[in-house]
Amino acid sequence: MAPHPSAARDPRPAPGGRAAPDPAAAGAGPGGRGRARRYGRRDDQCWRPGSVVTLPTPGATTPAAEPTGGGPVAKIRAYGTVSQLTETADLVVRGEVVRAEGSGGDVVVRVAEVLYRAPGLPGTAEITVRATPIAGMSALAPGQHTVLYLAAADPAAGAYTTLSGDFGIFDVSGETATARSETMTVTGLRAEDATVRGRFAAPLAELRALARARG
Repeated sequence: MAPHPSAARDPRPAPGGRAAPDPAAAGAGPGGRGRARRYGRRDDQCWRPGSVVTLPTPGATTPAAEPTGGGPVAKIRAYGTVSQLTETADLVVRGEVVRAEGSGGDVVVRVAEVLYRAPGLPGTAEITVRATPIAGMSALAPGQHTVLYLAAADPAAGAYTTLSGDFGIFDVSGETATARSETMTVTGLRAEDATVRGRFAAPLAELRALARARG
């Protein structure tokens, strides 16, 4: 049986002399409007105990494209594919490190094969690869055979830097080129492959084909 309307509110004072709350008026604000409705408004910014406040996360930033011909200090950019390296490079060569140049980590590379050279760059039998440890470039030692994806630093002097440190260095063994680093490595030739773990490797023939496709 439904309670009598007179039983909706107990007029007797609660312990301590305070009247028991009126259920019908609970949460009512000015004008009798419920608080639940007020907090439900999309433009309300009030905070209540127990509320969950969600802070906006910083937007993802896309690394700036790496400038070429801008000197030995290069911006770091993450490359996902060999195709991206090829499209960015001023020079792509296969060669052997023959000697150190000075004490700063620069090396001289004897060029065995030019996979790609940008128009206007001079041809040379040897190039100097300037060290860029700040960009994550590991040391190159005499006797190492590599494929290098390079940005022009001082073309007249035959000086270049690798693209984003170790991203632009592949160690060569036989007819296979393997990324120098496990962390600064591409994951595919033309498309990224999230399943690749460790150092990416590919046949030299595939690197040549990508370079020829650029022209």
